[in-house]
Amino acid sequence: MPNNILITGDKYVGKSTIVKRTLDKLNLKPGGFVVGRTGNLDQWLSFYLTDPLDYYYHWQGKSSSKYKKKCQIFAKRDDPSQDWEIQPDVFDEKGVQFLETGRNFRDVVVMDELGRFELEADKFQAKVFEILNSNKPVLAVIKDEHNKFLDKIRDREDISMYRVKEKNHETVFEDVYKELRSIILEINKNKE
Repeated sequence: MPNNILITGDKYVGKSTIVKRTLDKLNLKPGGFVVGRTGNLDQWLSFYLTDPLDYYYHWQGKSSSKYKKKCQIFAKRDDPSQDWEIQPDVFDEKGVQFLETGRNFRDVVVMDELGRFELEADKFQAKVFEILNSNKPVLAVIKDEHNKFLDKIRDREDISMYRVKEKNHETVFEDVYKELRSIILEINKNKE
């Protein structure tokens, strides 16, 4: 049984919501990374990496100054009309660190979202594949576009891929929940 669950679909269709609902329902302690945003919908000014435990559970509704200290901006611009200034070293340093923490100390590795900004981050990409090759359960959101990095992930035989649409959101959530639950039960059974 594959232990790598990938969720894809159009923008704003609820992919990350499915990740969060699944973690909540299974009461899992997530590691890995979440991509946060600043700015307005489709007029984003920055994207940053953060720990999913902080993002989902510790910082909601709290002071943003403390939160920002634990985040790493990897793409920014002063105005939505400008091109992105991308910093791939954030993936190679902080991203790798977040993934290591997830693999070594958390119940599941979340990768929300894999996309295009990390195309020049070779260490980060290597770490993603290292974790996908491990026995650690992975729950990832993968951007619905093509590039060398994403296509290599999609071509793996050890993944389950779910495509979210507005009308199948609940069905995908139930399927992802059941599959991740089975993976966790199997891992726990093997530990005994």
